Amino acid sequence: MQSHHHVAVALSRIGRTAATAAAVLVFLCTSMASAQAARVFLDPGHGGAYPGAVYSGVEEQYVNLLIALEARSVLQSRGHSVSMSRTGDTTVCSTDIATWHWDDDDEQYYLYEDDTTGAYPIPYDDLQARCDKANSAEADIFISIHNNAGGGTGTETYYNSWETATDTGPSKTLATYLQTEIVASAGTTNRKVDDVGYYVIRWANMPAALVEVAFLDNTTDRTKLLSLDFRHKVAVGIANAVDRYLAADLIDPIEPRIAGNTRYETAVLVAKKGWPSGADTVILASGENWPDSLTAGPLSYQLDAPLLLTSSQSLPTAVATAITSLAPKNVIVLGGEAAVTSAVATAAADAAGIERSAVERIAGGDRYETAALMAERLGVTPGAGVTVVSGEAFPDAVSASAFSAMRGMPILLTPASNLSASTSKFITEHSAEVTSAVIVGGSAAVSDSVKTALASKLKVSRVYGANRYATNVAVVKKYWPTGDITPYAATGKDFPDALAAGPLAAKNGEPVMLFGWRYLDKTSREFVMHRNADLTGWTMVGGSSALDYLLEWELTKARRLAPPS
Repeated sequence: MQSHHHVAVALSRIGRTAATAAAVLVFLCTSMASAQAARVFLDPGHGGAYPGAVYSGVEEQYVNLLIALEARSVLQSRGHSVSMSRTGDTTVCSTDIATWHWDDDDEQYYLYEDDTTGAYPIPYDDLQARCDKANSAEADIFISIHNNAGGGTGTETYYNSWETATDTGPSKTLATYLQTEIVASAGTTNRKVDDVGYYVIRWANMPAALVEVAFLDNTTDRTKLLSLDFRHKVAVGIANAVDRYLAADLIDPIEPRIAGNTRYETAVLVAKKGWPSGADTVILASGENWPDSLTAGPLSYQLDAPLLLTSSQSLPTAVATAITSLAPKNVIVLGGEAAVTSAVATAAADAAGIERSAVERIAGGDRYETAALMAERLGVTPGAGVTVVSGEAFPDAVSASAFSAMRGMPILLTPASNLSASTSKFITEHSAEVTSAVIVGGSAAVSDSVKTALASKLKVSRVYGANRYATNVAVVKKYWPTGDITPYAATGKDFPDALAAGPLAAKNGEPVMLFGWRYLDKTSREFVMHRNADLTGWTMVGGSSALDYLLEWELTKARRLAPPS
């Protein structure tokens, strides 16, 4: 483009002296060491089809990008990890995606397919795509870089405060540090720090700020923006602000948490929380692989038995101690020798103080037969139906665990492409009592051909979403449609904490909800906003390496958002 050529010519005139000075500034202007390595997401505003302000042939999108690239370089030199919404003159998103709007008719948030450019300078689709990239990056902070217009000079920075107390904490502090450090480093006029409802800083899950570095329509400011030396000073200011923000250590735990040092200890603490006075039965499953424990929730609920995890070859000391404390009269081991050896079963019996021969083992030739045998052990409640989930992944079974347990529905497993013979046999043999099935998961998890095969035997429905998190939300919306809830939150990236949480959640009549380490899926966030009035809080299951404290902050931000204007 012609304007890009003008900028390129201007930049080419910056000599080696300025470049050398900039290199020296990397050393001299790093006035503070990084408090810790952080994940920083930089969003150079505009780009591609949306150039932003254009003055004297200089496009805002181009200057924004140059500042962001320089900031990335400085941040990386300090040990930070940096992701960006764009690294060239590109439109982040030019197609319809789900974006957030306010519906005046029913007064609630909803996801809306929008291709309207209208009077707004950038379609919401492009802005949402920037937020989606930041959220997927699980960043510590989000910084959107812009330049102003309108007859002024200097720097101003914004944070979101639209009915969200969380953003008036860390986000305001981040914005304040950005303003202070950019002004100090680059020598710009200090205009203001203010609160607004700008889209990207509202819908980025993490603490976020938007900085307007200078005024593109001001000749003096524009000349500075075309200077590598000036842009480097701005980048140093951004990096200094990031370091100050991290040193402030503003993200604290918010919700109660059940967490041990290992997956085994976390399961022990879950058991102690739910069964403080002991349990007649303890269920023991592999903590190294998930298939045998996938379907344990309903049996645990029926027997009022906690689920403990073990390594295959030896019973962890913490688990043995917990079994002794729980003083069960019965121990049920799930899976065959490859999952839990006889030596472990013996150690569990000894810890419980029961005869070794009294340990019950439920084990089939594969995960599908083991699930069917567990269903037989559970028994069938006439009219309750069964739940069918993929035996090739764990998340959908976690989503199904609590509601299936509370309704007396055995959980059966199947491969994605064909109905498991063990599952088919169980349904056929119990055709008088089992007249319906709920498939949890989309067609990629349990194919339409499997649904058709099931439909030849009984009435079938499917609960699903676009991914594991959306499926999880669909389950909660269906089985906990109204009333107060205090969900158990667990990682959707690994199985142990989520599977151990299932029995406790069912015991207390609550759902298990799945999240990433710092990742709040957009469908999950929408659900949290809609249910704000009856979401009484969360119980986090697992340590901060499974669910970061920042996730708790994100959940709180989601609960307090107000509608966009």
